[in-house]
Amino acid sequence: MNDIFNDIEKTNIPAIVTENGTVGYPEMTRVINNTAAKYLDAGIKPKDRIAIISENSFEYVITIYTLWRLNAVPVLMNIRLTEEELGKQIDFAECSTLLKSEKFSNYLHEYPSQLLSVEYTDRTINYDNETNSEDTAVIIFTSGSSGEPKGVEITNSNLFESYLSITAKYSFASDDRFLASLPFYHIGGFSIITRTILSGGTLIIPTSLKTNVIASSLEKYDPTVISLVPTMLKRLIEEKVQPNKNLRLAFIGGGPSDNDLVLTALKLGWPFVKVYGSTETSSMVSGVEGEKLKAKPASGGRPFKNVKIKILDDLYEEVETFKIGEIAVKSKSIAKGYLKNAKLWNTKIHNGYYLTGDWGYIDNDGYLFVVSRRSDLIISGGENIDPKEIEKVMLLHPSIGEAVVFPIPDKEWGQIPVAVLVIKDGKELSEYEILDYLKKHLSSYKLPKKIFFTEKFPKTDLGKIDLPSLKKSVNLDL
Repeated sequence: MNDIFNDIEKTNIPAIVTENGTVGYPEMTRVINNTAAKYLDAGIKPKDRIAIISENSFEYVITIYTLWRLNAVPVLMNIRLTEEELGKQIDFAECSTLLKSEKFSNYLHEYPSQLLSVEYTDRTINYDNETNSEDTAVIIFTSGSSGEPKGVEITNSNLFESYLSITAKYSFASDDRFLASLPFYHIGGFSIITRTILSGGTLIIPTSLKTNVIASSLEKYDPTVISLVPTMLKRLIEEKVQPNKNLRLAFIGGGPSDNDLVLTALKLGWPFVKVYGSTETSSMVSGVEGEKLKAKPASGGRPFKNVKIKILDDLYEEVETFKIGEIAVKSKSIAKGYLKNAKLWNTKIHNGYYLTGDWGYIDNDGYLFVVSRRSDLIISGGENIDPKEIEKVMLLHPSIGEAVVFPIPDKEWGQIPVAVLVIKDGKELSEYEILDYLKKHLSSYKLPKKIFFTEKFPKTDLGKIDLPSLKKSVNLDL
């Protein structure tokens, strides 16, 4: 991505807008170069992995651009994780430095770190480096079935190809104003940065991602493009927030959205674009909007340009229309792989297609319908939650004999995690005590919203937990 800065000198177009004012492209280029000189003095080198722990901010974006200027690799950290969870990811990625915002300055003192800041004083930088299109541009962690960190390596080429395929349909341009309406540490939020810089548009960074702030930002800054998760859109509608005058695209992804939400949003004038994608696909790979979305509200859309989507059976053979199977995606935006885990990544690739682990079908018009997202994940309010991780932590408690965690539908969050436990003979444990224990090891969004107890788990002939029977036994007949 370093090459984009060769053509970044522009005039009359704001590069970044915050509550503190506007920075143009020439000024932003100067700040990036000054900050790059500061980082070089601090010992940051090409290919170094640099962890960023921060809320969305001007400094965050400049840091991303600066690290690219130096051909270093930003490793984006989910600030909703505990220090213990963050430490595991930092160790796994072997980050040489942590860049932390003031809010997180007391975190992780045992690691070499600096305050996340930018340099305004003019500095001379005598530094040239060659950027390869297949170099890793960013590492974003995502949840999986192992309970261990899974860092997705996304290359410069992946980001560029993703942008090209999406803009071929939605025509991003320099007069677009992109609202940073999702956290940068998720692919949905990070992609807002890349679309802005590649289109030469304007990035608007609100003071927070709270519903009232997003609502006021729509009115104050009049963005043309936003990205939301279903929970956020639902809250905006409940607060009777109207789409701003020049809003032309509202990308909605990050989890299940029910048909009522889709149809209500369209009726209220929201330029709803329902999309499908993942971190491994470097953002969205299909989308649907307008009258087609109204006719097919459950659809995830048709593949974008240079994207192929197939539905495969258990033998990896393509199935006919309307038959449910695993969704497989082929695109130049498919990530480089999982950091330090080529074995796992190789299981996800078949004949050039990425096996998503999601299940769905394609109709006669070529529209994708997602029946269920990854069976090993819970997607709650746009956050991916690994139930196996929660189960492993629960089973470390000396009084818990067996544990299973699974999602149930929820109107506000899409899904929420719930747990069913078997307490060891002679032991006693309350729901309060369990949650108090879990809070010491897991982020708050991962905590089960309901906990049930049973004397034993029903099992299949193969010894696996019979989930349907278990749900009935605890009055969860879903």
